[in-house]
Amino acid sequence: MNVVPFLKRIWNHRPIFRYLLHSIYFNFHYLPYRQAIKLPILVYKPHFLSLKGTVKIECEHVYMGMIRLGFRTCGIYPNAGFTWENLGGSVIFQGECLVGNDSYLSFGTKTHVIFGDDFRNTAALKLVSYRGITFGQKTSMGWGTLIMDTNFHPLYDIQRKVYKRASGPIEIGDYNWFGTQCKIMHSVKTPERCIFGMNTVVTRNCVMKSYCVMGGEPVRILTENVMRDYDHDQEEY
Repeated sequence: MNVVPFLKRIWNHRPIFRYLLHSIYFNFHYLPYRQAIKLPILVYKPHFLSLKGTVKIECEHVYMGMIRLGFRTCGIYPNAGFTWENLGGSVIFQGECLVGNDSYLSFGTKTHVIFGDDFRNTAALKLVSYRGITFGQKTSMGWGTLIMDTNFHPLYDIQRKVYKRASGPIEIGDYNWFGTQCKIMHSVKTPERCIFGMNTVVTRNCVMKSYCVMGGEPVRILTENVMRDYDHDQEEY
């Protein structure tokens, strides 16, 4: 291993110094040695509630800091790092991943969660998975997004004498963008290149269409024939 480039990468991640031991422990706890030695997962202000289950990185090029959890990228949320709770589930990263400050990741005993390449959330992501979640590539989650594949409490249908479904896997298509404080509930499946406006509650019965902005209550198509251009993604001020 070439030491100089490795040290340069560490220097480029200066805030990690205080939590370098946590990152080392997390990598070697979950990853095979050939990956862990590269420190591909950097954690900042971690709160580890449970470190069970598995974590895998499935991509050709593994490098230091490709997965960043808890770093402060948004100043209007507390610089609280992130909370990790894995009770036995499987978590797979297929490339770069950013989960910002004040975020909570909770995985159940049998869940299977896949983060597609270039997953982005700048702050306050709340993710709860007990059934399974798949994120397509370049998924963007705005501040304060909540995603849950279960509501934990099935309701009993008195007439039919059955329990209504309270959970189900979620599948998010490629290039989806969820605005600030969106809520994504169980059994949702979205096509590629969907945009959901601020505060949208996305359920399995929502109207969904590619190259559209959706929002409102109930959810409807607000704008058609639009997409997020990742080469010109920030408005200049």
